[in-house]
Amino acid sequence: MGDLHGLEFPCWALPADANAARLLGIYGQRQEGLLMQRVKVPGGRIGASGLRALALAAQKFTPGYSLHLTTRQDVEFHGVTAEALPPLQAALAAAGLTGMGACGDTLRNVTVCAGCGVAGDSWDLSALADSIRQTAEALPFIRTMPRKFKISLSGCPKACARPWINDLGLVALPSGKFEVILAGSLGARPNTGLKAYDDLDPAEVLPLVVAALGLFNREGDRTNRSRARFRHVRERMGDGAFLSEVDRLFTEEKASVKYAAPVVTRTDAALALVGHLRPPLGDIPPETALALADFLDQNGGIARIGLEHDILIFAAAGAVLRTPLDQLTRGPSVVACPGNISCAHGIADSTGVAAALVADGASDCLRTAISGCPNNCSHAAVADIGLVGRLKTLDGVKRECFRLLAGGGNGATDGLGIELHPAVPAPDVPAARRIVSGEYEENGGASVSFAGFVSAEEERLRALLAEKFD
Repeated sequence: MGDLHGLEFPCWALPADANAARLLGIYGQRQEGLLMQRVKVPGGRIGASGLRALALAAQKFTPGYSLHLTTRQDVEFHGVTAEALPPLQAALAAAGLTGMGACGDTLRNVTVCAGCGVAGDSWDLSALADSIRQTAEALPFIRTMPRKFKISLSGCPKACARPWINDLGLVALPSGKFEVILAGSLGARPNTGLKAYDDLDPAEVLPLVVAALGLFNREGDRTNRSRARFRHVRERMGDGAFLSEVDRLFTEEKASVKYAAPVVTRTDAALALVGHLRPPLGDIPPETALALADFLDQNGGIARIGLEHDILIFAAAGAVLRTPLDQLTRGPSVVACPGNISCAHGIADSTGVAAALVADGASDCLRTAISGCPNNCSHAAVADIGLVGRLKTLDGVKRECFRLLAGGGNGATDGLGIELHPAVPAPDVPAARRIVSGEYEENGGASVSFAGFVSAEEERLRALLAEKFD
């Protein structure tokens, strides 16, 4: 392994060391000779200049490909050749963008709920996110941790940034203090987090982050990557011992290092949400990104990349989106990973199923997440309706199927989805979703939450799906 601490973005050639490539945000695609370059957008905050830089880079270095939004407020370039990689990275760096830490065994992009700084009755945590990143990046072990580490910040008790599925989640309370959730993650055997503190002061956030990262670096499994996340440390230690050790290290860190208190300010909302873009499959053509940049300039607007392959647009009340932007506000909330079309880990065609669901005209407000393998990159395990790809032999032929889960808490609570069917054939997924959503509309509706409905009716829903698809 090379010197991972000496890495720089941009690089001047594709690193031979796979660990180095991942730290720079680079993964190989299923297609021979093509790469994916991921770019961090801190807190999802993207302005007109950043959008233009991304769009122009895509037009020049990955012609024919769209920009792809992720569930951690990153943007991906697909179809990158090894020759195009250095100049692409140079163009991104010139615009103040980086892929450093977007992938790999390090602190990933610190996510922030999209309303922070613009929605009323919330706290602006953008400066806190920057302080966390800067503090973590100064740690000597930050690029050689056992696995990735994810932090999310929610600006109000709605917990929109999904604290329960992050390694460390902070939820701002009306008082300005934080509820702290630790050691949640998904993957093939998902487990939501554990409440650690009820009212953490903002001045204590940085020492807690350092303590948690230090414990993970010390105790994380470096031999078995499938058991190497922070929650696996918690599971090995037991919840009580885990919380005690976190608190001990936290207390030591507060006593030994003086951290400057991060700036956390109350939001004075001055802009209105004028558009919520849900591009199909999370793909934004460069021309659309340029149109969005023009809109922001013309209307004094700001954009926030969300956590569902979406973009929220804030501007003065009365600003009107026009084609092609307005067309992207009408789609359902369907999130899909790249699946076996480009990802080397993909088992099933998640994007094909997503396109089929959109074409089927799902008009309800239930969030659907589709993962092409058990890794759960789309957060299927906690979605309203989650689909996880698998292969199953049916009538002597291996076919792409999807586990159907329902009733998750979307990471805002500790609720995991309940499995309603183990293997719905891919062509039948739209019909299966229609059954579940239709039953909710007819028998649940506004009188009960979807998660509550699924919990109460799971046996009946299982029977309906088994009758149709077994």
